[in-house]
Parts: sequence; C-alpha cells; structure tokens
Amino acid sequence: MLVLPIRTDSRLRTTPYMNWVLIVLNVVMYALQRTVPVVGSWTLRPSDPHWWNYVSYAFLHADPWHIGGNMLFLYIFGNNVNDKMGNVAYLGFYLAGGVFAGLAHVMSTTVPVLGASGAVAAVTGAYLVLFPRSNVTLFYFFIFFGFFEMPGLYLVALFFLQNVFFALAGLGEKGGGVAYVAHVAGTLFGFVVCITLLWIRLLPRDQFDIVALIDRWNRRRQYRDVVASGYNPFSYVNSDKPYQPPVPTEQESRISELRMAIANAIGSHELERAVKLFLELKAIDPGQVLSRQAQLDIANQLAAQQLYLQAAEAYEQFIRAYPKFEQMEQVELMLGLIYARYLHQYVRAQQCLVRALAKLHGEREIEMAKSELTRIEMAIAGLK
Repeated sequence: MLVLPIRTDSRLRTTPYMNWVLIVLNVVMYALQRTVPVVGSWTLRPSDPHWWNYVSYAFLHADPWHIGGNMLFLYIFGNNVNDKMGNVAYLGFYLAGGVFAGLAHVMSTTVPVLGASGAVAAVTGAYLVLFPRSNVTLFYFFIFFGFFEMPGLYLVALFFLQNVFFALAGLGEKGGGVAYVAHVAGTLFGFVVCITLLWIRLLPRDQFDIVALIDRWNRRRQYRDVVASGYNPFSYVNSDKPYQPPVPTEQESRISELRMAIANAIGSHELERAVKLFLELKAIDPGQVLSRQAQLDIANQLAAQQLYLQAAEAYEQFIRAYPKFEQMEQVELMLGLIYARYLHQYVRAQQCLVRALAKLHGEREIEMAKSELTRIEMAIAGLK
C-alpha cells in the first residue's frame, strides 16, 4: 500500500525561500552524483568519518525513490517550519538536525549512510511541536486510490514509533538500507530543540503550538484536582441567601455609559465626539484604558486634533496595556515624534525612537526616525 502526504492545512505567512533552496540543492547534488564520482568520499562511513561527511551525506541519495520521498516530506513539512523560524535560523536548524542524526548513526552501527532523511526527520519533529493541531492530506493507493486527512501530530508520532520499532529490531543492521536510528535521532532533535526554543521564547508563541496545548492541559488538570478535593465552582459562600449582584455606584455607572458611548462613536466614525467622551472618561478615572483598537484610534485622533499631551498619555497607556501589539514600532515612532516636536521631552523621545528604529522596515519611516534622533541629540547637547 502506498501512502504519501500531499499538503497540510497550516497557512504560510511568508515565502519559505530557504526550504526551496535546500530542495533544489538536493536535486542538483543528486544530478551531479550521476556524473561525478563523489559518493565514496561524501558518504558518512562510521568506520572512517570525516567532519564534513556529517553535512555532505545529507545531500546525497541512492536512487530517484530515495530523493523523491525525502524531498516530498521536506516540502510538505519544511515550508511551515521555515516560515515559523525564518530563513537563516531554519538553515542552521536543518544542518544541525542532519549532523545530530549522523552522529547517532555513527554511534549505533558500522553501515555507511547517505540521504537527507535524518535532517528531514528533524523537520518533522519541529513540525509536531509547532503545528500539533494541523491536519495533513494523504494520498493512498491500494487497488483503489483516494485521499484522506490525518492529524499531523498522529502522522509524525506514527512515523517516529515505526522507526523506533524498526531500530530496536535491528532492521537497519540487517541490510534493510534504511537508517532508522538516524530517523529517530533526527525526530527527537527537532522536537527537543523546538520545544526549548518555544519555552525560552526564541520562537514566536501562539495558541496552537504544543507548549500552549500543554499549558491548557495542565490548567484543566489543576481544575479537576480542585473539584475532586471538594470545591464546587457553582456554589455560593452563603447558599441560604439568593445571590444579589453588587449595585454599581454612580461613578461606575457613568464610566460604563461613557465606554459604551465611545465605542458607538468610534463605530459611527465620529472620532471627534469619541475624543470628547474619552477626555470626560479620563477626568473621572485616569486609569481607564479602552480596547486595543479603540485606544489606538483615540490616541491617533488626539494627535490629529493637536492635543499632544493627551495623545502622548493615550499612547503611553496603549504601550503599557498592549505590549505585544504587532506594529508597536509605529506607535513608538509616533510617540517619539510627539515628545520631540511638541512636548520637548527629549529623553523620552529618544527612548521611543531608538526602540522604533530597531523594528521599522519602511525607508521613509527609518529616515524620519534617524533625522529626528539627530535633532534630539543636538537639542540635548544644547541643553547641557
């Protein structure tokens, strides 16, 4: 029975150029093998390994089926891992996975090895960590043919367990021609490295990665333990009296009315009215912060109305309340310009612009930030 992965349902945010480069490089190297006698010197031989063999062996393949299967798996799973890691980090991860798989093979057998399967296994281990809730579409052929979907977690886990079984059975040593130990080591390498990078936040986290799944499972476990110990989440402290919701004070009622009115005004594109209501809200409670988009809209409108002090305060509240905003560099650029040009708070302006400059991409914005920083440095020097 033939079963092959066709695609995953994980969407790409960027173009995975490095994964494509690796696939092309493997294909080019396979073509060279047909004409240049490199197999003997570039294969990883456990009896006489050279340091470069731990990389070179991963770009050689025995036959079209060998390279075809490896490149198919690399294309299906590597695109998303490349997208998540970035091109440079993905290249380092891929090569390191191949080296680690090669080391495991050398320590476990005397049979020479070639092929990208150890590095590809590392990619599948990383995919399991980064996209455990994804589905993979598979093509099957056995008398009849068709397609079916399978959770990516189950597919990678099944691939891993199959290789563990074959490695323990010693099939690679018995002339099977498959480096099962390298597959196991590569998968473990990808899994451990990626889960570590997520824990220390060197890779971007989201609610779908395996660390998030573990966190949610742990919270459910803690909740079950608390309920099992006798806690009833649906009971009240004094069950003899019916629950009476607290009556809001006049100030709390007014705050709720203002927040609702601000949301309605923003929804109706009445931003000047929304700003007036927001200033009234701040007069009652200076600590009030709106929803993320509403707070940003109000701050922008305050700046447009040249209410620079209030705009700066609104932007500062936004930064404190929503530190993980995807375009924070734009907010810090705007705040830095307000502090520098209108409020003359040069030290704070410099802090904002330096942070913004580290993440800005647009040439015009970068030039604006650099120009303003130069002017600020001259102003600070003049004050001294």
